[in-house]
Amino acid sequence: MQTREELKRSLVNLKHKYGEWSYDIPLPFDVWTNGNLKIPHTRLKRVVQIVSDLSEKPLSKCRILDLGCLDGIFSIEFAKHGSETVGVEIREANIKKAIFCAEALGLHNVEFRHDDVRNISLESYGQFDAVICSGILYHLPAIDVIELINSMYAIATRVVVIDTHVALNPVERFVHGDDEYWGRAFREHSDSATRDEKAKALWASADNLTSFWFTRPSLVNVLNKAGFSSVYECFIPAHLNFGKPGLEHLDRCTFVAIKDDICDIATSPLANTLQEKWPEQSLSYAPGGASRPLYKRAISRLKKMI
Repeated sequence: MQTREELKRSLVNLKHKYGEWSYDIPLPFDVWTNGNLKIPHTRLKRVVQIVSDLSEKPLSKCRILDLGCLDGIFSIEFAKHGSETVGVEIREANIKKAIFCAEALGLHNVEFRHDDVRNISLESYGQFDAVICSGILYHLPAIDVIELINSMYAIATRVVVIDTHVALNPVERFVHGDDEYWGRAFREHSDSATRDEKAKALWASADNLTSFWFTRPSLVNVLNKAGFSSVYECFIPAHLNFGKPGLEHLDRCTFVAIKDDICDIATSPLANTLQEKWPEQSLSYAPGGASRPLYKRAISRLKKMI
């Protein structure tokens, strides 16, 4: 095991070669990857609590897949709870930093794979009790979002957690088969961006120049189409603005999709064959409409709580 000074030198060398960490991860000897910024990671707390609450076994018995794991904080957190964890990340710089942290912490139940999340399959990865998809969907084109959700459905035995941005208004239409979805395009890179420039843009897509942000109802409809037995949106634990007053983003939300047997309803047979779709402009939390007074009151209460 490295001494404190050796660990700090290794950290400096890794930062010099691969850049700053995305997250502030505690290592031995009170060494932190970003120097201990003292910012609570409430999204991490939310995701871990969801899996702990909804998986059918303790975390120490779970197998967890962390998609787009960046430098590994979600994977490492689950591993510290005893989960067998696999983190998938397309950028080599992030993989090197994640492996460094896992080795420094002496974690042997976490594996980091240098791969594109769009390549995951049941055949190549196996099954997982929970799949974490945080900060990924809004970096992908529409068709890739649909295909990734279908892949997560195939791989998960129970829980899929999706934390993502959504489009607040239906600006552009996307048709897939007989289904119609809405959202808006988002620019990821300039047309002239080189491969190296894309690789260094850690908070952007891996290669596609634009992505598609589904609206909240359209994303729920995609999850419904994939076959999940129920879909929920998480509000507690609250994810605010990393310890600052107010919501971090009005268009950021956490969905929980459960894969289980579909219940047959004995006293209402028609309900068994009904598969309704949420219409656009429903499920909207955007300010400016009829919900504006409720939104303002909610923000006011949140600020008083912090």
